[in-house]
Amino acid sequence: MAVSFAMLEMQIQSLLGALIRDHQRVGQIVSSQLSFAKLRATVITLYLDRHGEDDDFKGLRALMNRAGKVEEERNRLTHSIWGAGDTTDSITQMKLTCRETRGYHFESAQWDEAKFIALNDSIKELAGAFQQFYSGLLHNGKLMW
Repeated sequence: MAVSFAMLEMQIQSLLGALIRDHQRVGQIVSSQLSFAKLRATVITLYLDRHGEDDDFKGLRALMNRAGKVEEERNRLTHSIWGAGDTTDSITQMKLTCRETRGYHFESAQWDEAKFIALNDSIKELAGAFQQFYSGLLHNGKLMW
């Protein structure tokens, strides 16, 4: 999962670099300083500044919304406590949060190999979708190589 998420993040960083329209290193320098949420917001803002709310923006917004959900899931799993599962082939994920808006909240879920593989595959698919989106923008002259 971590490797697939890094691949997704790299695709979004590449898009940011192309939207900056400067030397590739400038995009790498800027994107390396941004959290994933700020990276997404910066790409959206730069795209709007360069191209407005065109048809490609709708696609970008949809991809970024999916990326935001993937980040939430990644963070939930990364910051969970893990224990023995209900079966020998599973583990239990437990997450406790305390928020001003909803107070104390505890959740748990069973995870097995298939569930991890499905999550990992969905992250890889999203990274591929970003790569296709990027290629489409290049083809349409909306990005500089």
